[in-house]
Amino acid sequence: MKKILFIESSPRKDRSITSDVAAQLMDKLTKVGEFEIDTIDLWNVELPHMSGTNLAAKYAIFEGKQLSQEQEKHWAELNRHTQRFSQADIVVVAAPTWNWGVPYVLKHYIDVVTQPGLTFSWSPETGYTSLLNPKKAVLITSSGGDYTQGSGNEDEDFVIKYMQLWLGTCMGCDVDMINMTLSAAGQEFVDASYKAAKQKIADFAESYAVEMA
Repeated sequence: MKKILFIESSPRKDRSITSDVAAQLMDKLTKVGEFEIDTIDLWNVELPHMSGTNLAAKYAIFEGKQLSQEQEKHWAELNRHTQRFSQADIVVVAAPTWNWGVPYVLKHYIDVVTQPGLTFSWSPETGYTSLLNPKKAVLITSSGGDYTQGSGNEDEDFVIKYMQLWLGTCMGCDVDMINMTLSAAGQEFVDASYKAAKQKIADFAESYAVEMA
């Protein structure tokens, strides 16, 4: 059975636009294929602190040095979370815009799972290279304004470009997008975003079902 990893970063749950669209997407996917859903609610999971020990282990790996026993212990805990990500066939990320960026719990998660030797390698010649098996990802964003390509507000976007770069560069994902824009502009704009999202959900589900059959 294929696995969907759902990374939820909104604390609003049933009032969250991104969580709602993610739920609709996963419901559609489970109707066209056999999927197990693994949910990480970032408001109800205890993630490792990126402490001095974890950072020392990270830089030791960059420098090709042996990890200490304490560093090995902390590194194994980070690896537990990276393995959970790597085992997914499809990753669904619900990422609302907070103050032009992602919620801090999502940034914490990204810093935990994005590790040299576990999810990526780096060299001056080639830059970042993902070590994970290729997978599909759907990034679902929401924002009061419109910061998508062609909006004229792209310079104010610190969510879409950042998340695309992380998922595509370090985590081995082919990224599809659902952008729920202008959520603060009134119900007419929200309804238009939902209409576009429903069509994208149908298209994604159809294409994923064919690819993973």
